This record gives sequence, structure tokens and C-alpha cells, in this order.
Amino acid sequence: MFFQVRLGRTTIIVAHRLSTVRNADIIAGIQSGEVIELGTHSQLMEKQGVYHTLVNTQTFQKYKDDEQWNSQQNEKNSSDKDFDDSSLKMTKFAIGYSSADLEGSKEEKEKLVDAQDKTEEDENVAPMTLLQIMRYNLSEWPYILMGIIFAAINGLLNPMFAVLLSKFIVVMAEVDEEIIRKKAEFICIMFAMIGVVIFFTMFLQGYCFGKSGEILTLKLRHAAFKALMRQELGWFDDHKNTVGTLTTRLAADAAQVQGITGVRLATLVQNTANLGIGVILAFVYGWELTLLMLGLVPILAVAGKTEMELLAGQAVKDKKELEKAGQIVTEAIENIRTVASLTREPKFESLFDNTILVPYRNAKKKSHVQGLAFSFSQAMIYFTYAICFWFGAWLVDQGRMDVEGVYVVIMAITYGSMAAGEANSFAPNYANAKVSAGQIMMLLNRVPAIDNLSHEGESLDTFDGNVHFEGVKFNYPSRPNVPVLRGLKLKVSKGETLALVGRSGCGKSTAIQLLERFYDATQGNVLIDSKSVKELNIQWLRSQIGIVSQEPVLFDCSLADNIAYGDNSRTVTMEEIKAAAEAANIHSFIENLPKKYDTQAGDKGTQLSGGQKQRIAIARAMIRNPKLLLLDEATSALDTESEKVVQEALDKARQGRTCIVVAHRLSTIKNADRIAVFQGGMVVEQGTHQQLLAKKGVYHMLVTTQIGHGREVED
Repeated sequence: MFFQVRLGRTTIIVAHRLSTVRNADIIAGIQSGEVIELGTHSQLMEKQGVYHTLVNTQTFQKYKDDEQWNSQQNEKNSSDKDFDDSSLKMTKFAIGYSSADLEGSKEEKEKLVDAQDKTEEDENVAPMTLLQIMRYNLSEWPYILMGIIFAAINGLLNPMFAVLLSKFIVVMAEVDEEIIRKKAEFICIMFAMIGVVIFFTMFLQGYCFGKSGEILTLKLRHAAFKALMRQELGWFDDHKNTVGTLTTRLAADAAQVQGITGVRLATLVQNTANLGIGVILAFVYGWELTLLMLGLVPILAVAGKTEMELLAGQAVKDKKELEKAGQIVTEAIENIRTVASLTREPKFESLFDNTILVPYRNAKKKSHVQGLAFSFSQAMIYFTYAICFWFGAWLVDQGRMDVEGVYVVIMAITYGSMAAGEANSFAPNYANAKVSAGQIMMLLNRVPAIDNLSHEGESLDTFDGNVHFEGVKFNYPSRPNVPVLRGLKLKVSKGETLALVGRSGCGKSTAIQLLERFYDATQGNVLIDSKSVKELNIQWLRSQIGIVSQEPVLFDCSLADNIAYGDNSRTVTMEEIKAAAEAANIHSFIENLPKKYDTQAGDKGTQLSGGQKQRIAIARAMIRNPKLLLLDEATSALDTESEKVVQEALDKARQGRTCIVVAHRLSTIKNADRIAVFQGGMVVEQGTHQQLLAKKGVYHMLVTTQIGHGREVED
């Protein structure tokens, strides 16, 4: 593959596998940032310098002459033929087994249907109503109650204003100037008093609802994040629950819910008081004109309702598109080095633009209808003026009403209708808030298949570290039709080091994840000291296990904090941190840093090399003194020198512990107490390194491939 890719091109290869570099035109040996050797593979091997040492360390033997190399090559070719036949047989077996397995039991089919139903339910999120979300805000009832009282007072002030304005207009029709002056002064004082009252009531209304709304946002964000932490890993495998989608939802949805409780609730109470008192006053001053006006109010209400429904239907679509935009941004920033190296910035800009264009086009398409609905509701105010003033003038002419009564009725109901129109202007926020609240409540109400924060289950008084996979079958929830483990049977005894080897996709890492209970087996049991992991308290179980993975994630904090994170059940002392670092062969390196253990690791440990990150991860695992140690490809991404140092740390770490090693490098597995060879989701061979070589089976072929090519087994 490399040969085909580099044809006709200048190629620079950074590698530590012999198979990758041995055929290069020129090899540069780098040490301490300097090139100290240049030449072909044969030339550098003759020099017996740094390159020669690296090759010997990697292959575990010296090829002193061509005859020995040819002998190895012949053995490899012979093994390849055997391997081809064996692979073919195993493939036939796997296909036959898979076909039967895919048919599945009735119980498995029901589980699959349930999963599909659940996915459909997740896609159809029901918007939350005001009453439903208010139940979640119930603990802030004192603020809400006071806010309602002040909002009601503000609602009463508009009808009072209508009465005073009507009286002022009538006063202007008086002939006696003294009467005009006295009555005008009184009315002006009343206007000023309304201004003073509304200053305090508006402030207190905003404060109370704002306070309750912010507390609600805080609670929802905390609860939503906690709910995210509870979910099983299979939930995060779903394409709908990507990092970008979840972070966008967590940041935006909780804040938008205030559109239901804060301004919306205040406006609702205020308008109810306003229109209610206005209608009562209108009936007192002139029932005939009031009935006419009330007959026109429903038209306003229908227009407002239509506008809100249009916006609510659009909010769901816009929300999904904005979540996609958030996902694109997250992926581009997280992988900015890859994006930059491939010069794909314009592509991501285009993807982002196309995504945000969807809500823009939707809004543009609906803007005419929305504008028409809103303009109709506002225009109705002036139509109402025209009809009502004409009818009012007729009533005055007939002596059935006076001028003041006509003004009071028209202004009281008109101001109430205007307030209702004002409430409609908040419709976009309200529509978005209902959808956001529905999304959050769906997350809060979701019961995870494996609750990561559960306190239920048994915590054993003593834990020896015995592990037993008892006929385990498993397929990932995101790929229900692809079986990964097909009846895995495997035992690990206390203090034993077991190595798992095999080709990619054979189920090695999956077995580790089932042991950590990241997933549950479809069939069979995973047992710890003869107890099913499903019966054990999940937090206790994971606290007994230390894990070092291929690409450990370090947090953007000090090296001391990163190590201490291994055990959050107590306060870890600096002496313990240093002892763990010494056990991981990283203490001397840290002590030579300017800030020593206070050195920042950087985002995801970017300030450290691969070998240094691995040793910090080993120290982090050691700080909890685990009885069971899991090493999942812990040295596969390291160069030979780093691998040697990390391997020494791992050898120390696994002493006195049950250890399960997933690896494909011979240096990692050859000294294990027992080696289990995986193929097709099952263990096909078990034994020590020497025993398995003597069998000349699958393991023998893997090792021969590794030594014969001077490289590790491909995984």
C-alpha cells in the first residue's frame, strides 16, 4: 500500500515500525532533535549505531547474515500459506455462525424492536406546556408569587390610565377655566403617581421573574449535565448524540426555557389583569358599546394564535439545523490540525453556511405569512377605533351614553387588546422555549440502560480479581445486526496476567469494555469473583479497576491533579502522587520540569509526548491501587524507545494484580502467564508463549508474521 501511494512523489515517512521504513531510499536516524545517521537500511545496519539498536530492540534477534534472513522468510511464506487456508476455514465457520446468530432468539428481536421504537420516540419530542415547566420551577414559588402580584398591579394601571385619560379629554371640553385647571391638576398628579408606582412594580416584577428564571436555568443545566453523565455509552454511539449536538443543546436549551417562565409568565399575568379589569370597567360605563368591541376581540386572538402556531412549527426544524451547525463547528475545531493539513477550511465553511442557510430560508419563506398575521392583528386596533367611535357617537346622539363613557370603554378594551398584541410579539421566544424544554425534559426523564451514577447494587467486602466470561454474546447498540462476540468463554485467576491477541475486530477491546460495564452482554454473563457485574454497584466495580488505553486522555490541569484524578473518593496526598509516578517511571522526568508536578498537561495532554502521557496514565491508574488492571493497546502508538520505558512501568504495575493485556506487540505479550487468541469473537487458542508457538496455530502465524517482517502484528 505504501509503495503504491509513494510512486512518483516525494515522500516523508515518520514511523517506528521496521516494515514501514526498511525499503525507504534514505533513512534518517534522529536523536535529541538532531539527525545523527543517514543511509539505506543495509548501510545503517552495518554501522551498528542508533538505527541498528532500534531494529534489534524491535525484532528481538539479530539477523547476522542473509542465510538466516532467508530462512525466516521461507518459514514466513510457508506460514502464510497455512494461514490462508486456516483463514478461509475460519471465515466459512464465522459466516455460518453469523447467519444463525443473526436470526436470533425471539427475545433478541423484541429488544431490537424496542430499541427502534425508542429511537422514533426520541425523534418526536413533544413540546412542554407552561404548567409542565412551572412544576420544575416550583421551589422558586416565593419569587414567582411576588412577580405575579407585581405583574397584576402593572396590569391594573392601564385601565386606570384609560379612565384618567378619558376624564382629561372630557375636562378639555369644559367652559369654566377654573374647573379645567383644578381637574387637570388632579389628573396630572394621578398620572405622576401611576408613574411612581409603575417604576417600583416593574422593577420588582422584572427582578422576581428574572431571579426565578435564572435559578431555573441553573437547575436545568446542572440536571441536564448530570443526566448526560448518567447515560450508557451506547447512547453516545448514536449519531444524534454527537458532541456538537449535546453541547449546543446544553448551552442553549436551558436558557431558552426562560422564555416560558420569565417574560412570558409576567406578560400573561399582566395582560390578564389589564384586559379583565378593562372589560369590567367597560361594562360599567356602557354595556352596548362593550359588547360590540368584545365581538371584535376574537379576531385579534385568532390572528395571534395563527402567528404563534406558524412560529412553533418552524422552531422544531430550525433547532435541528442549528444543532447540525454546532456539530460541524465542534468537529472542525477539535480536528483543526487535520482540517488545516488537508486545506479543507473552505469545505467546512461551506458545510456550515449550507446548514445555517436552512433556518434562514425557512424564516424568509414564512416571513410573508408571519408579517401578514402580525400586521392584521395590529391593523384591527384601528378598524376597531373606526367602528367603535362611529357606534359610540350614535349612542351619545341617542342619549344612551355620555362622551366620557365612550372614551373609557374604547380605551379600556383597546389598551387590553394592544397588550394582547404585545404578548404575541414574544411568540418566537415562546415557541423555541417549548421545544427546548421538551428536549431537556426528554433527557431528564430518560432511564439509561446502565446508570453510571447509580448507588444500587452490591459492593463486595473483599475483591480478589477473578474474572470469568461465561458464554458472552454481544453486538453494539449502534450496529445491532453485527455480532462482535459469539459465545466468549474465558477465565482469569487472581494475580494472573492474561494477554488477548488477535486481528482487528475480533472482540479484544470489546471484552475490556464489557468488564468495565460500559455495555452489557446480549447473552451470557461477565463475572467478577463469581458475581455478575450487573449485580454489583457500578461505581464500586469501576473503582476496583485501573485502565490504561492506547490514547489516554489527560485533563488541562497540573500533572499532579491528573494523577490524583485516578481516585476521587478521597484526598490524595503528594507523597502518594510521587510514589505512583515513581512506579510509572515518570517521577524523574517530572522533577526535571521547571514547575515539576505543577506543570500544566495542556488540552488532552498536548504538552507531553506519547510515552509521557502513557506513563502519567499508568500513574493515574496506580493511585487507586486497583486489584484488576486493564491494558488496552497501551504501547501500540509508541516508538521503540518510549515503548521500552513504558513497558518497564507496566511490568511493575501489574505485579501482584490480576492483569488483562490487549496487545499485538510481542514485547508486550510474550511474558504473560497465559495468552488467549481471539478470532471471530471467540477464543480459539490459549496457553503460554512457548506452548502456543509449539502448536503452530493462529498465534504461531501472528508471531511469525511479526518477526519475519521485522514488525508487529497488524491489529
